[in-house]
Amino acid sequence: EEVKASGLRGRGGAGFPTGMKWSFMPKDDGKPHYLCCNADESEPGTFKDREILRWTPHALIEGCAIACLGIRAETCYIFVRGEYTEPADILEAAVAEAYAAGTLGADALGSGRRLDVIVHRGAGAYICGEETALMNAIEGKRGNPRIKPPFPAVAGLFGMPTTINNVETLAAVPHILVRGAAWYAGLSRSSPKSTGTKLISVCGHVRRPGTYEITMGLPMDELIFDLCGGMHDGRSLKAVIPGGSSVPILTAAEVAGCPTDYEGIAAAGSLLGSGGMIVMDDSTDMVFQIMRLARFYAHESCAQCTNCREGTAWTTRILERILRGEGTPSDLDLLLDIADNMTGRTICVLSDSCATPVISGIRKFRGEFDAYLSGDRAPALVEA
Repeated sequence: EEVKASGLRGRGGAGFPTGMKWSFMPKDDGKPHYLCCNADESEPGTFKDREILRWTPHALIEGCAIACLGIRAETCYIFVRGEYTEPADILEAAVAEAYAAGTLGADALGSGRRLDVIVHRGAGAYICGEETALMNAIEGKRGNPRIKPPFPAVAGLFGMPTTINNVETLAAVPHILVRGAAWYAGLSRSSPKSTGTKLISVCGHVRRPGTYEITMGLPMDELIFDLCGGMHDGRSLKAVIPGGSSVPILTAAEVAGCPTDYEGIAAAGSLLGSGGMIVMDDSTDMVFQIMRLARFYAHESCAQCTNCREGTAWTTRILERILRGEGTPSDLDLLLDIADNMTGRTICVLSDSCATPVISGIRKFRGEFDAYLSGDRAPALVEA
């Protein structure tokens, strides 16, 4: 109830109210319950969970312990991105310290309750950041997303009731219980539905890239130009992808005055997502960067769904053709048609994630596509 009152929302991308998600778990059903902590931070432009794992792992472990108490679970799996070798080593050492101190184990903090935390290392698959693919991977299966329903709270890990939370979400919980829900709910500069602080990973064409903890609602241009130092000399802001590469692109005009919270960014036409902010200045070739994103999603598709398997690959080939100077005017309509058939028609949202930057890119930067199609711009891809 305290977490509900705080207004804490999932920090992994979806922004679903955390306390409400916990309340979906059945009570006194006699079944084992599980908590899965999603530390498979693979979204391009996102690196904020890495900093929690590296520098404050015990905050995460404490958050996992509190969440287990709330959902009546005895076992927590922390699924760590395969490439995060150093953070995983640090986390495993912290878990060992927690066991040695009696915070975890058969009688956690003398409560009479068993609490186990298991660090599970991934193998480098982006798709395992999707919650049901993550559970399949923990079970030793191929990391393919599952059809929902059933939802994890009904039949999740090993077929038992399960809650999945992001690293940043769980790391915030101890502070909420220590200082109170009202304190956390009061941390907001814009919408009362977006409370607390948020870690934002800022990368790209800024003077000071890095991870910044901001109060929800801080204007995006204040974050970019004040905290991050703005663009380099002689350059101006062109575009921002505010929530990891799978959300719509914002133009410089849309960034101005936009509150960095769930409602503010949604009103501007994008999503806060994972908080991975990719900043691009006026030197950026938007067609080339959108192609790079499409390549990424084509490579990371699990190939389970036809629309995703074929759509991501087809999108990539068309964009590469345009960048070679071999595109035709009909290619843009074809890309939008493919994107429409990729959106909302697959088991998970990886297909949508590929379509989103393509749609927003064509709509907002069509002139750059047209320059390649007309031959006014030299090919950016040249065969070796």
